Amino acid sequence: MRRMYQEKIKELSAKMESYKSDFLRDLEDILAVPSVKGPATATAPYGEATAEALAVFLEKAERMGFRTKNLDNKAGYAEFGSGEKMIGVLVHLDVVPAGEGWQYSPFKARLIDGKLYARGVADNKGPAIASLYAMKALLDEGYELPCRIRLIIGLNEENGFGCMEHYKAVEEIPVAGFVPDATFPAVFAEKGILHITYKMNRKKLGTGVHLLSMKGGEAVNMVPQICRYTLKLDSDDRIDLEVEGKAAHASRPELGDNAIVKALHKIISEHSDWQDPLADLTKKYFNNYIYGDDFNLAFSDDSGNLTLNIGKIEVDESEVTLTIDIRYPVTKSGTTILKELDTKLAEFGFVQKSHSDSLPLNLGKDSLLVTTVMNVYNHAMGSTEEAVAMGGGTYARAIPNVLAFGAVFPGTPDVMHQVDEHVELDHLYAASYIYKQTLKALAENER
Repeated sequence: MRRMYQEKIKELSAKMESYKSDFLRDLEDILAVPSVKGPATATAPYGEATAEALAVFLEKAERMGFRTKNLDNKAGYAEFGSGEKMIGVLVHLDVVPAGEGWQYSPFKARLIDGKLYARGVADNKGPAIASLYAMKALLDEGYELPCRIRLIIGLNEENGFGCMEHYKAVEEIPVAGFVPDATFPAVFAEKGILHITYKMNRKKLGTGVHLLSMKGGEAVNMVPQICRYTLKLDSDDRIDLEVEGKAAHASRPELGDNAIVKALHKIISEHSDWQDPLADLTKKYFNNYIYGDDFNLAFSDDSGNLTLNIGKIEVDESEVTLTIDIRYPVTKSGTTILKELDTKLAEFGFVQKSHSDSLPLNLGKDSLLVTTVMNVYNHAMGSTEEAVAMGGGTYARAIPNVLAFGAVFPGTPDVMHQVDEHVELDHLYAASYIYKQTLKALAENER
């Protein structure tokens, strides 16, 4: 199956041959901007690097002949065509932290054996450039559109979608569109997403080893790769330790190896005298937890299983802060799940301090949007695939009338949020061609 897909991908990639040199140059330029969310400034609400990424991107779009607009360095867009109606493509230029352990510099793209390595190349700068060149190819084709095509660019996707809230407040909503921030084929449903922060006040305990500090995880929507901690032994000696896991996107925790959980179990296994509510919590609930089993939250439906990620931990001598990411099936209630988790963590002195609940999205497999996009995909790929559901959260849940669609092809490893993030360039070129055809089909629906 993968061989069949690879042959078709190369065929579609060849259709974008005349754009490949410029495509790669522009992608490398945008990848060089380390657009992780930073401290807000008067002119850059999500940090200077995200504002720089938007400026670079809009300059390239304007050079291609598109009309552009910067929306207060929170979002922006590039568009062409005319008419009352507008088809939208929603991308983001912010990225998660690079983390440690890369073979190459994460913000200097490296092309090796047809694969481009850099933070953000899969999520979401590669698909953003692919979408831009899909529009460029459509513009160059001279195709007479019945509506406008707009590439909408966000800068806060990884940290709450504030960019899209701002966009909705000041700009128009597309009548149809897609978000190239997922997998092929089309995604008809996205699970709900809970992000929860708990705190526990620590009490001075008796004899035995003491956990003086611990820090693990860089973002709640990543499986943590590194966890560092300091222990105080009976002898009053202090030891600093580090545990390494494997990073992954929080929606696919089974692809990672959680360094926080590994570190906690390591302390338990090596120090039987560790007396701490955190140790008790780990023994009871951090064993078969990825799909919620330990917490009595092992729910599933057609959209998939519930998943749970221990995303961040901070421990000092006075308190523990724990942040959790849960992706829950579309037929379940985030409120019910939250109540169950609150009750279980309260056994160990944890109190919920904050949470966010991004509700599930279910467009239905038979909607016009889903069927149109699927028809384009299956025609291009020579396949008979059906739309899918996923645990990732995209702009499709923030902006009406759009769905997640690519740019990861079936059978391709999911490397979003991971060390050595990379894409096969042929896959991006092929996706760009599919997006061009998709824009044309969605526009025809409005004729």
